Amino acid sequence: MPPFVWKPLKFFGLGNERWLKEAIKVVHDFADKKVRDRRKILGNLSNQSDLLSRLIESENKQGQNRHFPGNFLRDFCASFILASRDTMSVALAWFFWLIHKTPQVENKSLGEIYEILCHPKCRTHDDHITVFTEEGLKKMVYLQVALSESLRFYPLVPVELKQVLENDVLPDGTRLKKGAQVFNFLFSMVCMESIWGKDCLEFKPERWIKDGTFVSANQFKYPIFNAGPRRCLGKNFSYTQMKMVAVSVLLRYSVKGVEGHSVVPKLTTTLYMKNGLMVTVRPRLVNNA
Repeated sequence: MPPFVWKPLKFFGLGNERWLKEAIKVVHDFADKKVRDRRKILGNLSNQSDLLSRLIESENKQGQNRHFPGNFLRDFCASFILASRDTMSVALAWFFWLIHKTPQVENKSLGEIYEILCHPKCRTHDDHITVFTEEGLKKMVYLQVALSESLRFYPLVPVELKQVLENDVLPDGTRLKKGAQVFNFLFSMVCMESIWGKDCLEFKPERWIKDGTFVSANQFKYPIFNAGPRRCLGKNFSYTQMKMVAVSVLLRYSVKGVEGHSVVPKLTTTLYMKNGLMVTVRPRLVNNA
């Protein structure tokens, strides 16, 4: 929607702008309450491991003159809650679809999970439910490479649009004028042999492994979390989040796509599945004690 349309709507509180204002208030009220609740237990924050508590504790130690500006904590809280909600769910949907199509990848991931499950330091028990520790998740190298390959195949943001701030020249000699718009098609990079080799169209997690360890690709070759100084701050958090969900599901259930259901991407700001993902879920008979 062009600015000359949405700006008057916003000024007069009409249409979608009115709904948006009300929705933002709900989010801000929720985040403000979380910040207030944390401040009320200021003396006991050392027992809290979440990042919001750590920030408030740090602010308190620095004294009255070093408080975070304005609504920093509220906006921080809202960003963490909302930033990865859609992207992580979409990423996991494509991951489960791909391992359904490649059973050998699922079997290797399960084998790694079962192996790590044997190490007591890598898991805890909560009401007889196995919960992996951070150490355990870090040991899951194959799961990490499978998720990375899934993100390569189906990048969360398929197309990026940038605007040139100043006249510039790209390394190949292409001249860009100030104000020009540049499209970066991440989705098409998957198909480029010049970037990923002749097996670029093959779902191959092993391309990320060297000498038994995960080796990340150059950030400009693999800009899934952006690249350069403005890289996504939540990259490691996102991987941990995806691992937690993937492990919890794989350990307990067999997830198979419904035969005949059409799974195709929908090119929007986020690479959704056009028809969603229909699956059958069956419990695994595993002794995880």
